[in-house]
Amino acid sequence: MTGNTFKPDTDIPDLSGKVYVVTGGSAGIGYGIVAHLLQHNPAKIYLLSNKKEHAVDAQTNLSDWGDASKIEWRQCNLQSLKQTDAVAKQLASELERLDGLVCNAGLGVGVYNETEDGLDSHMQVNHFSQAHLTLTLLPVLQKTTDSRIVFQSSELHRPVPSSTSFTSMEEINKDMGATYLYNRTKLAQILFAREFVKRIKADQFGTVTKEKGQPWVNATHPGGVSTDQQEQAVEAYGTLGKIGVKAVRPFMKDPVDSGCRSALFAATSDDVVKEKIQGQYIVPDRKVIDPSNQAKDEKLALSLWKLTKEVLENKIGDLGYVM
Repeated sequence: MTGNTFKPDTDIPDLSGKVYVVTGGSAGIGYGIVAHLLQHNPAKIYLLSNKKEHAVDAQTNLSDWGDASKIEWRQCNLQSLKQTDAVAKQLASELERLDGLVCNAGLGVGVYNETEDGLDSHMQVNHFSQAHLTLTLLPVLQKTTDSRIVFQSSELHRPVPSSTSFTSMEEINKDMGATYLYNRTKLAQILFAREFVKRIKADQFGTVTKEKGQPWVNATHPGGVSTDQQEQAVEAYGTLGKIGVKAVRPFMKDPVDSGCRSALFAATSDDVVKEKIQGQYIVPDRKVIDPSNQAKDEKLALSLWKLTKEVLENKIGDLGYVM
């Protein structure tokens, strides 16, 4: 492997005995992530998504990549913190090891909606629910040598209003417009990853053996990828959105061939450990770059962490972990 190239077909190491959880793994980039993991002989992949028919279709098609019996689907509606909590706790009780958690699921640029929990659907799906999933599964990740946590962000984390402060649920539930609603969540994922690492280094989550180490936590950008998310932009912007999507789609990458590379690098490559890539922002294929100044703002990261704790405790109650 040289330069910035990471070819999943050849550069992912043998994954024998390893276990992964991938959110949003039945379509688009998530499907590509699951396909390439399956290609390299893992023990198990838990595919978390909401719609059973999509998962069934995915498992059928994934048999072209490897032994699809190693894939287990769990229904997880990230717009329901109650269901997310149940799935997370069930997995935490079942798993003896977890080598990688890829938080890939997400709503794209789309209209403002509120979930059953009374939260902006973008922030809940893309951040709050997956933050809870991550923290619930953390003890299993800590028991597994050099485990990985990957948050799927985007270069669209850069254009976010400077007024963004992550200080209240009222702020979160303000309709900023379709694009900013999405962009804000991508900023949140980088901030959360960086604050997470800061707290790992401070040993907030408990000591683990030196041999196993703490999880390697990073945020990634998939590149411009053609997925179903573009249809959400059409819904949000109508004819203008349709024209825009039609114009850019020829330049979009294939999610299975290219769009999953940075996440797969972060989730599987031995170079993450060798090069001590921790709390970073990785763009295709494997390049570490600086995120925006907002994404490096430690006060903003702390505000997001506190708000995440407040929201999760308010909606779920006893979280079962310390934040």
